[in-house]
Amino acid sequence: MKQFKFISVGIINTIVGYSVYALFIMLNIPYLTSLFLATIIGVVFNYFSIGCLVFKSEGGSITFVKFVVTYGIIYLVNAVALRTLITIFKVGAYVGQVLCVPISVFLSWILMNYWVYKND
Repeated sequence: MKQFKFISVGIINTIVGYSVYALFIMLNIPYLTSLFLATIIGVVFNYFSIGCLVFKSEGGSITFVKFVVTYGIIYLVNAVALRTLITIFKVGAYVGQVLCVPISVFLSWILMNYWVYKND
C-alpha cells in the first residue's frame, strides 16, 4: 500500500519538479542550475507531500535533515546522469531530464523508505 501511495504522490511531485525545471530551461538558465533550483523547490514541496501523505510522518529536525541529504544525493546522481546524457549522448535538456526520472524515483524510494522514514 505504501508503494502505491509513494507512486501516486511521486507522480504529482515529478510533474511539479519537472515543470519548474522546464520553466527554468525556457528562461535560458543552464540545465544544471535549473536542476538545482528545481530540486530546492522540490525539497519543500516533497517534504510535506511525501512525509504526510505517504509515510504519515510529523517530521522533525532529524527527519528534515535526512530528507535534505537524500535530495542532495538524488540531485548529484541526477546531475551526473543528465550531464552525461547531454554532453556525451547529445540528448536535449528536456528529454534528458525525462530519462533521469526513473533513476531519481528509484533512489528516492530506497532512501525514503529505508533511511529517512525507516522508524515511522
